[in-house]
Amino acid sequence: MHDPNNDIKDDALTHFLTRTHLQARIFMHRSYCEEWAIDIAGTGQIPFYLVDNGQAWVHMDGTEPRLIQAGDLVMFPHDSHHVLANSRKPQNRENINQPKDCIKQESLTSVLCGFYEFESDAAQLLLNDMPDIVLLTDARNNPTTDGIAHVIDTILIELKNNNPGRNIALRDLARLLLLHLLRNCYSANLSQGYLKALITPQIGHALQLIHTRFNEEWTLEDLARTIGMSRTAFAQKFHEYVGMPPVKYLTSWRMQEATNLLKNTTLNIEKIAGKCGYQSAASFRKAYKSFTGNTPRQLRNKSRDSFISRARRRILSSEDPPSNQ
Repeated sequence: MHDPNNDIKDDALTHFLTRTHLQARIFMHRSYCEEWAIDIAGTGQIPFYLVDNGQAWVHMDGTEPRLIQAGDLVMFPHDSHHVLANSRKPQNRENINQPKDCIKQESLTSVLCGFYEFESDAAQLLLNDMPDIVLLTDARNNPTTDGIAHVIDTILIELKNNNPGRNIALRDLARLLLLHLLRNCYSANLSQGYLKALITPQIGHALQLIHTRFNEEWTLEDLARTIGMSRTAFAQKFHEYVGMPPVKYLTSWRMQEATNLLKNTTLNIEKIAGKCGYQSAASFRKAYKSFTGNTPRQLRNKSRDSFISRARRRILSSEDPPSNQ
């Protein structure tokens, strides 16, 4: 018989990453030799690299070049402009994204490149709390990332063997890399805000309650009592980590959930209002307009127009080019 008490419960970080719809993609893995440089910034996504052989230099505006070596994992949470190159000296533009065929196999640098992307704007709470560059050195032997060596090895095996389902395996493995990066950020005190809130037991518990039961009428007193903190201590610690009071955060999360429902379902406004904890459609419309600047209907219409526009572009791009004859 199934015992629900034995179920593995989601923690706040797990639920947050799930609800913000984290997407991951490994799009390139190749070896470089002689003079080379990679520039994949500026897409609006979150670039990351894994150096599995050799070494490279990270060039960023206004900072000294930084050496990264085999086993290092690096991510740019804000998509800051950067160039990965073979030399400490800035590369000529003609060398960027122009790899050369490597005849000799010594002194090669192998780099895996990929992107992360969150579909929900709520992820900005997490990303804004992080530095411009997140570097996990010697990931395989880092005591805070136990198990990542198996993830890296499995990624390299999947890349080497073109087995069915390879891309979905790579996406899931890339998400595991991000999880290890976040754990390391917390352990190394690189994050003092939202990530710390998600992982700290009592504040994380409060976030979990808000994230999963946002349709309930939570008050500051209710949350503090449920997680076992005094009202004053909870309010102070929550505001310190999250950057806003608990009740305001509840409203923010409700708006995120409402936006998701408006964009991705055909539920009417009355049902969305009820799912998000509002007693009437009128009170929901007022709260949504005050928080987002748009009415629910305006958001839904914009989302529909954007979807049609994207679909039209895909259709046009897939058509054969017009004949010159």
